Amino acid sequence: MVGASCLAGLVNFGVFMSLGRDLVENDPAMVGFTILALAQFVLAIVAIVFAIKSLAAKQGGVGPLLIGLLSTLGAPSGWFLGILASGLSGMGGAWGRPLRIRGRQLHPNLREGSDWTRGDRPDGARLDAATREALGALWLHDAQKEHASVPAFSRISWMLAAVGAPAELMAGAHKAALEEIEHTRLCFALAAGYQGRSQSVEAMPELLLGMDFGKDPLITLAVESLEDGCLLEDYNADVAAACAKECQEPITRGVLETIAVEERSHADYSWEVLAWVLEREPARIGTAVETALAQLTRYPRPTAVSDDKHHLLAAADADALRAHGRLPDAVWAELWTARQAQTVHRVRELLTRVRSQDPVTAPEPRPGDRSAA
Repeated sequence: MVGASCLAGLVNFGVFMSLGRDLVENDPAMVGFTILALAQFVLAIVAIVFAIKSLAAKQGGVGPLLIGLLSTLGAPSGWFLGILASGLSGMGGAWGRPLRIRGRQLHPNLREGSDWTRGDRPDGARLDAATREALGALWLHDAQKEHASVPAFSRISWMLAAVGAPAELMAGAHKAALEEIEHTRLCFALAAGYQGRSQSVEAMPELLLGMDFGKDPLITLAVESLEDGCLLEDYNADVAAACAKECQEPITRGVLETIAVEERSHADYSWEVLAWVLEREPARIGTAVETALAQLTRYPRPTAVSDDKHHLLAAADADALRAHGRLPDAVWAELWTARQAQTVHRVRELLTRVRSQDPVTAPEPRPGDRSAA
């Protein structure tokens, strides 16, 4: 029993390590993670009972008892910490399209260097050290997200080629990837201006493991275009535009305005991809989109700051942050609610339009109708 409890704990640890912060977005994995934690707890209780009986019979059992007690405590605490880490890690910052590899969201780690830094740097001379450090950290986080968007759009182009997409959609993916490269450089330049030092990205060997396009790349394209594009990138543009209006630092404001315009174009591109996929197979893809639409409220909202950077913002000047284009999370939440509602409405309109054009579901023209001629 002790061995079985430990094995359940090891398997659960493997599930968490393989999915990381995307655990909460993966329903089957979340259920499995919870069941394994419960199994570990029950097996540990049984092991404790047997160990106590062994002690009573003077046959030993101290070691199994201690392991059972630790496993009993480890099961609920490990479950809670796993959910906490998966739900909070890395959610700060809105720019960029998520990079998904084998069910996980990835972005590069940072290192010293300036090879990804290009662009004018803001003037932070009048800011206190804590505020400069906070602004630099926020823009570094955004640079990581923007960098991850480059292979994310490459992944889209790969899927589009696999399903025979038209040239315009292929070109759109590569155009967006090039714009994300520029966004990354600009974010690194802003971070360097605020912090007084340049950083770059480390290698991402995980990308060599291969990409998972799901069992049906058409459905993957449809669902990810809806969630990561139509919803998230339109939201990216909303946030960037709102931040630009408040920003008083001209260089930072210029970057925010560029991001707002180009992220909006990336959202428009995602709408084009979604429409094309739906038109390919309105009934089958439409059902998958309806399912995704029903779950859209569960899509995790990007927050103004990730959990590991709250202490930096707490030490910074809130008014100065706003003057340099960083709005509080309450504003982000309001924009998210509005964008979700707009996305749902627009998708329903798209589904209605596409299905009305579907020769399988469209009504047969009646004799005497002008359209029947």
